[in-house]
Amino acid sequence: MNKSIIYSLLIGLVLFVACDPVESRDEMTGAITAEQLNVTATPLVVDGVRSNKIILENHSPVLSHWDYGMGATSKAYDEVLVSAVGDMVVTFTGRNGDGTTITKELPINVEAIVFEVVGMDKFIGDGSKTWVWDEWTNERDFGGPGVYPYGIGGSVADKSPAWWGLLHGSFDESDATMTFALDGGAVFTKTLGDGTKQKGTFSFNMNKKIEDWSQGILTLKGATIPHPQSMNGGGGDATEFYILVLEDDQLVLSTVTGNEILEDVTPWSHEVNIWMFRPEGYTAFDVTEQMATLTGGSERTWTWTGSDGWGNNGVDANGPGWWIVKTPDIDGQAPGEGEGASMVFSNDGKMVKHKNTGESIEGTFSIGSPLSEKWGVGTLKTKDVTVLCGVAGNNQDQGYEDGRMPVYQYGIIELTDSKMVLGFNNPSGNEGWYWIFTPKE
Repeated sequence: MNKSIIYSLLIGLVLFVACDPVESRDEMTGAITAEQLNVTATPLVVDGVRSNKIILENHSPVLSHWDYGMGATSKAYDEVLVSAVGDMVVTFTGRNGDGTTITKELPINVEAIVFEVVGMDKFIGDGSKTWVWDEWTNERDFGGPGVYPYGIGGSVADKSPAWWGLLHGSFDESDATMTFALDGGAVFTKTLGDGTKQKGTFSFNMNKKIEDWSQGILTLKGATIPHPQSMNGGGGDATEFYILVLEDDQLVLSTVTGNEILEDVTPWSHEVNIWMFRPEGYTAFDVTEQMATLTGGSERTWTWTGSDGWGNNGVDANGPGWWIVKTPDIDGQAPGEGEGASMVFSNDGKMVKHKNTGESIEGTFSIGSPLSEKWGVGTLKTKDVTVLCGVAGNNQDQGYEDGRMPVYQYGIIELTDSKMVLGFNNPSGNEGWYWIFTPKE
């Protein structure tokens, strides 16, 4: 055979063989429509109940991207967990071989939380966990010394109110609590101070993080946290929050001004609202001994020592020294709270101040970690009532015309079965005020 004919046949054969893969690739890289997608999102049924484990399957010739609310996955087949019950939507986005994308929304319904979700145990503890305002962590002097569990920070970096805040007890719903529970679904309950309950659901997404600031997003439906308002900027009640801290013993939530949740937040770009909570009954400090001494194991009455009762001294001193008011003269400083007055502390956290006029003032108290190493016995906090003559003088710069500022937080300097010494440092930091009491026989 002529060599030129052989070469022609070989070239033709090569061209023919090369065409088939090209045609095949054209089929593989073609585009399908959303209506042609063969994708499913199905809750796994356990004991006849649609669980929170979702089976994702893509049987179409496209690349996969699933958004299931709590996160995303790019696998053609995957099993993922959600943290809420009820109706929700899984969004599938497919990428065709020609680069175009198509989207399909897949409605699902989850009846029960059967499978544990990472982070759920911190919210609910052993199944139900009640959170209260954090009265111990954010010690500040703005607006007067005290603890500020609610307020604003200056940037996406702050994890506690750092610019301004409100003292616990000075804002709406400061006596409210919130409970996260696993009861078939992820149940959220806010309980107001009068016992009224507002119920809803919660879910969270620990995949939506902002580096070095937030750990995820908490979403509430039907009810929301205590005092959910933005300090500045309005925006109505927040129902979605950045999770700044989520630990067994602390929960810190945030939004940016106006109660917004933004996809892209950079440091110093926004003022932030911050809410700080602790588990009910939490203490960072073992106060068993202090409570037993203060209450006598049940109820104990305290009164003035009969000599040096109240006065000022240097900061972090051990008692009054510069100016001392003896017990018989205290009525001149706080009418009805001098000689013959008393205060009763009960082990259920109740406190009653009895004036020598016959008037009584009821409130509550708690004991927590020390304010300083020198006052290392602990911290006494009172609500709705102060200790006898519970004022600190020379505080005109704090807005008190006569300089006398009520005190609701005291460093415990000494606490024995025969003596209690309390202290408080003025916001200016140039003097301390001190009280000395003894149990009433």
